[in-house]
This record gives sequence, structure tokens and C-alpha cells, in this order.
Amino acid sequence: MTCIVALRHEDKVYMAGDRGASDDGVILALESPKVWKTGPYLIGYAGSMDGDRIRHNFRPSAPNIKDTDKYMHTKFIKELREFYNEFWIDTSKDGELSLIIGIRGEIYEHSSGDMSLSKYSLPYISIGSGSEYAYGVMYATDKQKNARNRVVQAVNAAIKFNPSCMGPVDIISA
Repeated sequence: MTCIVALRHEDKVYMAGDRGASDDGVILALESPKVWKTGPYLIGYAGSMDGDRIRHNFRPSAPNIKDTDKYMHTKFIKELREFYNEFWIDTSKDGELSLIIGIRGEIYEHSSGDMSLSKYSLPYISIGSGSEYAYGVMYATDKQKNARNRVVQAVNAAIKFNPSCMGPVDIISA
């Protein structure tokens, strides 16, 4: 499965992800990363294997207003829904695609199954099967100043302790 971690630190977002793709008895490393930059956005995915389709085809508009939350909950989510319809992404209640989206120093979590877009009070978030380990590391390293190292440590913990996570680890920031 996956572990994607994002951390907001000093008006910047750091995101890291593993490359494991697993089913009931096999895990393999994907060739392409599960985290990437597109324009001003950082995007990471977990769940269904639609990541490459999104990475190569989804080009959301850059925010054109100062209120990032308002933009994300109006124009961005509408563009994302239109993309899902055009590229056959499952938006039914059974949809398993989850995204972390970083923009302008903010972090959002999205689920294709209910088209939710959420922002939390913590400065970090994790999605995927290794998240519980990642959250433990993020909590335990709260006093560390090196944001890049924190997200890498969190994903590495998921790789170490969750059999459905696998390296290498990819890191992006903006």
C-alpha cells in the first residue's frame, strides 16, 4: 500500500512518500514516485493505483485569490471533480483514492469516495497503510527543526514496521 507524509514548517510544505505497491501476498516498488509537484502544488496519493494518471494529466489552476481555503473548496475541487469524470477515477462510495495536497504552506487531505477536502489543526498529516507509524514519528520529533528529515524518518518508520510499505523514499517541498 502506501505511506505519504506532509509537514507544514515555516510557510513551506515538505512531503515524502514510499513506492510500495502491494496486494495480499506481494509487494513491489513502483518505478514512479507517489509524490510530485505540479505548478505550485505538491500532491501525494494512496489507495487506488490512479497516481500516474493524475501525475501526467491533472494540471490544476494556480490560486488566483488570497483566500487559499476558499479557492481550494471552490475552484480547485471543481477542477479535480471534472478531471475525475474525464479520466475515470472512481468517485463512488467505494472509491479508495486519497490525496494529500500542499499549496501556499497549507496541507489538505482529499478522498475521492466522498469528494471531501479537509484541513486539520496539526501541522502534519499522513495517509496510507503506514500512517500510524508515521504519526508516531511526527509526534516524537516535534522539537526537531529539520522538516525534511522528519518526513523521511516518518516514511522510513512505516517501511520498517508495515509490510505493505517499501522504499525508496521520495521527498518534495515548496
